[in-house]
Amino acid sequence: MWRNNLLIAFRNLSREKATTLINLAGLTLGITSCLVLFLLIDYHTGFDQFHARKERIFRIVTESDGNTDRNYTSGVPSVLPDAFRNDFPEAEAVTFISYRAGSLVTIPKLQGEPAKYEEKKGVTFAEPEFFRIFDRGILIGDGLKGLKDPRTAIISKRWALKYFGKEDVVGEVIKHDNLEYKITAVMEDAPSNTDFPFDLMLSMSTIKKTNEENGWHSINSDEQCYFILKERVKISEVESRMAAFYKKYHNEENRSNQAFVIQSLGEIHFDDRFGNFNYNTISRQMLMSLTVIAIFLIVTACINFINLTTAESVKRSREVGVRKALGSSRSQLILQFLGETTLITVLAVLVSIGLTLVSLRFLNPFLELDMALNLTSNVGLWVFLGSIAAMVAFLAGFYPSWVVSGFRVTQALKNQVSLRNSSGLNLRRALVVLQFFISQFFIIGTIVLISQMNFFRSKSLGFRKDAIITIPIPEKEVPGGVDGASKMRVLREEVARLSGVEMTSLSSTPPSSGSTSNTNFSMEGSDQDYRTQVKLIDGNYLKLFDLELVAGKNILDMDTAHGFLVNERLASIAGFPNPEEIIGKRIKMWGKVLPVEGVVKNFHTMSLREPIEATILFNRVRSFETLSVRLTATRAQDAISQIQKKWEATYPAFIFSYQFLDEEIAEFYESENKMSVLLSIFTFMAIFIGCLGLFGLTTFMANQKTKEIGVRKVMGASVGSIVMLFSREFIVLIAVGFLLAGPVSYYVMNEWLNEFTYKIELGPSVFIAGIGVTLLIALSTVGYRSFKAAVVNPADSLRSE
Repeated sequence: MWRNNLLIAFRNLSREKATTLINLAGLTLGITSCLVLFLLIDYHTGFDQFHARKERIFRIVTESDGNTDRNYTSGVPSVLPDAFRNDFPEAEAVTFISYRAGSLVTIPKLQGEPAKYEEKKGVTFAEPEFFRIFDRGILIGDGLKGLKDPRTAIISKRWALKYFGKEDVVGEVIKHDNLEYKITAVMEDAPSNTDFPFDLMLSMSTIKKTNEENGWHSINSDEQCYFILKERVKISEVESRMAAFYKKYHNEENRSNQAFVIQSLGEIHFDDRFGNFNYNTISRQMLMSLTVIAIFLIVTACINFINLTTAESVKRSREVGVRKALGSSRSQLILQFLGETTLITVLAVLVSIGLTLVSLRFLNPFLELDMALNLTSNVGLWVFLGSIAAMVAFLAGFYPSWVVSGFRVTQALKNQVSLRNSSGLNLRRALVVLQFFISQFFIIGTIVLISQMNFFRSKSLGFRKDAIITIPIPEKEVPGGVDGASKMRVLREEVARLSGVEMTSLSSTPPSSGSTSNTNFSMEGSDQDYRTQVKLIDGNYLKLFDLELVAGKNILDMDTAHGFLVNERLASIAGFPNPEEIIGKRIKMWGKVLPVEGVVKNFHTMSLREPIEATILFNRVRSFETLSVRLTATRAQDAISQIQKKWEATYPAFIFSYQFLDEEIAEFYESENKMSVLLSIFTFMAIFIGCLGLFGLTTFMANQKTKEIGVRKVMGASVGSIVMLFSREFIVLIAVGFLLAGPVSYYVMNEWLNEFTYKIELGPSVFIAGIGVTLLIALSTVGYRSFKAAVVNPADSLRSE
């Protein structure tokens, strides 16, 4: 019987090739999109889930009050880990990690120049307890002893092969920051889905003394403390004593309401307040949004199938009548039609697997991920594919099979079953409305995303960013230098004299940067503390970046500070709404008490997600890390080549690199840009699937109304009126879909926009554009097929049955 049903299913699908192809294409696109999103969600939710004791691993993070909101950082003072070990016996092991992104690694050679590698992922200083907490296998050597002594290192297998061309490199020497380290062990490569992507770990004992000089008052977000809780100990026992722990080591009044907080390992990848060593988080709300998108796409594909199958069911009425007359029960007919749906679904799943494999070749580089379709090892993937196939087969097949199997024998044998009384007209309309709702939701969401990205690119940040490059300064200097000369200042002047260079400046960072320094300050004579960002600059900084002075004067071009520049925001929060009033007032910060010499117009120091922060700018040569160069646009490349020669002559032991400032700022919105591209792709998928369904339904309507069209044309109907006959119902359904999609889209996208301090307004134009695009696409699809039906010779139409 099964063999007979399968044979009949193949014959029916072969006979209706157009409908079969449309259904197969719609299901394939829906399942492919759903599968890609499943892999994306599965990849992110799998971060650091391979650690055997992951439920007992935690990190300590820092919270404090800012001027307007709460501040969050994953960093803690470098002296905290030892204190935590002593005060919390509940911790089985504690480790401190100091991550140094963008590090230079040098491999000494017996002969010739040493090999130099600029490692974007950087290196890590860590304690041996790292390997007691995290599951990172050691291939050669001993992990627990490998980082015990100063100037020792553990390297990953891939970096060992890259540096030395072999795996066993124990005993080899590498150089970092002018110090040599002896490799004591080789560890396995870190998996792609970990927030601890370390390939070179150096002993913390090498830098421990220097690192702890600032005590409890210095916090770097890349210096983090992790611990593993002893078995049968509740984390609440540790959390309840953290406030007392903070107070014990901070004798002064806690005016900024600072606190050390416990965060579980499972939350690190999803909490963008604190971040991680990958500098990449994804919120659980975003994962939920991706899940909803996947559901929408698969539902859209199922709607197509249901609408087309029920519409085509009239053609099979005689077959159903014959089967019922010969004794087939309704359940047998349902199984037969469900079998056909299952067959199409299985074919769609198989094609989707192939399309997904092709898609990953483009998506992985674009998203900088390592997603894989592991059909041999990923049990969850098989469960997902099986569930999708079963769900789609049931959703797309049950209702049509129920409708078709319910035809009355007498009507079916006489071929008197009509579309209106057999296809659930109202349900079909409701499904089309749902499909348009989903499509318009995607379209409006995509328009908002793209508009917000364009807003980011066009909004003035309060400073010049075009034709400016930033070049790292690899060596710190003390005022005056060893021989009284400053290498970086000499380099600045030499570069300024080059053809194609307009101006140069030394600073800690450009005006807007992903790297920020924050501290507290107070006005002389007041105990009120405020929070501020700090930028260390030279005398050329304001002019190079076109920062506007609104009061006072610029600072002198000196190595050390003799006065402060502040922005308007700082003047305002300090109680001086008129910038002129703060000139000459003295600020206490970092052990200095210096007068305010000038006030600059507000500028954005971070991304547009954040409000403009209070900012202090002053000289300090030992904190300069960046050479900024403003170029003549027409001669930029020639100038960069000359700059490289000067830079390499000054710092021969390092590797030259540079970045255009506007590109650096664009990286702030990299995740949003990628999301807008992804949403555009899925919007296209939803629209294309919907168009397939519209084309199929219009084709069926044209076939059903062939004689009616002929009669209308004989009676004088124009082609336009016939096209409108087909389009009228779809216009109404699109309008209903829009009435539902509009409010939902407004709420969802407004919530997303609320994550940004500076954003576009959701005006009527966004929604007008959304429904306009939908109408254009839908009517183009319907109009094409209805036009073909309308121009047929009425003589041919009237002869058709």
